[in-house]
Amino acid sequence: MRILRATLFVAILLLTFCAFAAGPPSSAPTPRLVQGTVVGPTSIPVAGARVDLRDADDNILADTLSDTDGRFAIFDLRLAAGSYVMHASATGYAADEKSFKVGAESQPELTIALKLKGASKERGISSRYTVVKVFYATDRKQAVGEQTVRYLGVKSDKGTLAYGSCEVSIPESHTFAQLERPSVWRFEFHADPDKHLMLQSVTPEARDRFFHDVSASVAASSGKEAFVFVHGYNVSFEDATIRTAQLAYDFGFKGAPILYSWPSRASLFGYHDDEENVAQTVGNLKQFLRDVAQSSGARVVHLIAHSMGNRALLPAVSQLAADPHFQHMDQFHTIISAAPDVDRDVFISMMQQILKPAKSSVALYVSEHDQALAASHALYHAQHRAGEGGSQSVVIQGMDTIDVSAISMDALGHSYYGDSRSVVTDLLEFFSGKHPPRPGLTRGSVGSLGYWLLRPAN
Repeated sequence: MRILRATLFVAILLLTFCAFAAGPPSSAPTPRLVQGTVVGPTSIPVAGARVDLRDADDNILADTLSDTDGRFAIFDLRLAAGSYVMHASATGYAADEKSFKVGAESQPELTIALKLKGASKERGISSRYTVVKVFYATDRKQAVGEQTVRYLGVKSDKGTLAYGSCEVSIPESHTFAQLERPSVWRFEFHADPDKHLMLQSVTPEARDRFFHDVSASVAASSGKEAFVFVHGYNVSFEDATIRTAQLAYDFGFKGAPILYSWPSRASLFGYHDDEENVAQTVGNLKQFLRDVAQSSGARVVHLIAHSMGNRALLPAVSQLAADPHFQHMDQFHTIISAAPDVDRDVFISMMQQILKPAKSSVALYVSEHDQALAASHALYHAQHRAGEGGSQSVVIQGMDTIDVSAISMDALGHSYYGDSRSVVTDLLEFFSGKHPPRPGLTRGSVGSLGYWLLRPAN
């Protein structure tokens, strides 16, 4: 809090100095700082809440996201005298808003407290969880002869895509950047929706119906956004769906969250099978991304791949970037490569192709403590992996490399993109269009090129 106050004090001094240096007052509105907090029904801070400032006609003038402590700030607002509304919303909550007036002599600093309400639950008799809808496309084979829909760790018979949506329950006790799942160490042998993230239903859909529903979800969001998540090695369809829901929930994402699930065997001993299957899914993913750009109605599409999933996403996007007939690259607003299990030289080549249009914001997250990538390098590949950080960090002009080696992680240090509070918070900032330097990032360099070191939050 002292740091925040000091920062605000310095900001106000700078604004005062600038006003003095500019000479006599003009008729232009006075710059203002609007700050505040967003909390939930029990007064616990809500991270990743979307906060926007609206005028009397409900036009959005500025927006931001709350940080891990639920705080937000919008600087240098030029507000004419009149009435305004500060509005906050987040997945799993009912929105809150506060009205306020600005006069000609108003103070340059306004503080507003917003308290979200508990949303009505969409499914089940429990009152202690809410539901996130996740859309999916997969070329996994569907299990036959079962009452519930289930997708296997092998390719579909014809190698074609299946489409649909899932419902994933998120318990009210969910902690930001954690994936609560049953643990035998806690004598938990079955998932409990009041304690764990849980796949509630899987509903297959025809392709046209799928894109109709995705378009409706996109249209209902203020930013007209979608994101596509591509999972990595040793991941089942169920686990991939739950991870997608967790990311959407923690991001406070208002558009359409979409999972692209390729046929990983979901086995520690299935590495070579996964390598073969991820290579064979590239064509399907390329066509799917083309369809999302053309048929979802999304003005902004975020792409994020983890680990081996980058071996599908990066070639698919690089091929689209090189296709002169594909006119929608600008819609791929954000491309995130997290812990890529990709040959570093191959990664550089594909990324340079992707960066040629120079429209997307691209980020690579790496760690020198990633034991899964160290094992991939030691056991299966002669070349270093692109996700290895430290002295092996890949730094390319036009791409933000973010080394998260200083962040505390689990034993493998591989799933930080969803399990680290600091990393998920930085991803939130990146999704919202905030480029480095962002809070928690300090600059490093490799030769003449710079990269970023993420430090843990205090």
